[in-house]
Amino acid sequence: MYILVQHSVSDPVTVWARAQQSLANIPAPLKLHHSIPTPDGRKAVCIWEASSIDTLRKFLDPMLGPDAHNDYFEVVNKEGIALPTALQHA
Repeated sequence: MYILVQHSVSDPVTVWARAQQSLANIPAPLKLHHSIPTPDGRKAVCIWEASSIDTLRKFLDPMLGPDAHNDYFEVVNKEGIALPTALQHA
């Protein structure tokens, strides 16, 4: 599944340094497709591929540490424009 993670970062220097150091050690079942930070690094969205949100959360939350608050959402696709698949057409 594709997962969007919305990050709110209170200490950008620490969090982004931790993220940079961990890029080479992302476990094989996880795949980072995109990381899109604001210029000051205090907000970001990332698109991941993982078997579940819990699997990704167990890796990402400890890796980024307490200075990053992360909200996780399953999304329809990773790179295009899509409509929610659960919407019912009238």
